Amino acid sequence: MGVCFSKGSGLCAEAKSLAVDIFKEMDKDGNNTIDFNEAVIFWERNYAKISSRAMFEAVDKDKNDKIDLKEWIAFWTRVKKSGHSDEEILEELKSLKNRGSWVGFNNVDAVNKKKID
Repeated sequence: MGVCFSKGSGLCAEAKSLAVDIFKEMDKDGNNTIDFNEAVIFWERNYAKISSRAMFEAVDKDKNDKIDLKEWIAFWTRVKKSGHSDEEILEELKSLKNRGSWVGFNNVDAVNKKKID
């Protein structure tokens, strides 16, 4: 894997592809959404319920207890817009792929508030 460069504040192709792969891994029943139980199954151990709760708090913006691909990619795009580099995002996505615990990102919610204000 090479260096990931993106134009503007969007995700680079490598990060987007990895995010989609992780989403598909979590979506055990293939219905194009991740529910809490699927997230817990994904993490198995490694503080599965804590990571799942934190992920839903950060990603499930419409609070319908499901995360669809659009929400998932929008979250990672907000991470990028909040000032995190492509390399940081790739590092976290790779950690998730290996069942690492969910990590909170600073200033991600501030991205949404700027649009509202």
